[in-house]
Amino acid sequence: MALKNNSRRNISSDGKLELSLQEFKKWLKRFDLNKDGKISKEELREAVMKNGGGWFSKIKGSYGMRIADSNGDGFIDEKEFKNLVEFAQRNLGVRII
Repeated sequence: MALKNNSRRNISSDGKLELSLQEFKKWLKRFDLNKDGKISKEELREAVMKNGGGWFSKIKGSYGMRIADSNGDGFIDEKEFKNLVEFAQRNLGVRII
């Protein structure tokens, strides 16, 4: 799964979409439907599905949650955001710069 590209964003020589940390946070906040500042498993699945997750979006969302949610409360909060960035760089075809 890769984040959708638009003309403002850079594609690196290895084909990864390059985003600043602020751009990635802004993109992710679009899926925080209840605006609680945390990303739930359902919100993460929605983000994956909307960005090309296809048949495996449920699995990718669950995997991302398992990787990023270090305290196991079912949400990714500001303290765990670094884990989500690392997951995105390894699995979602992006580079956070």
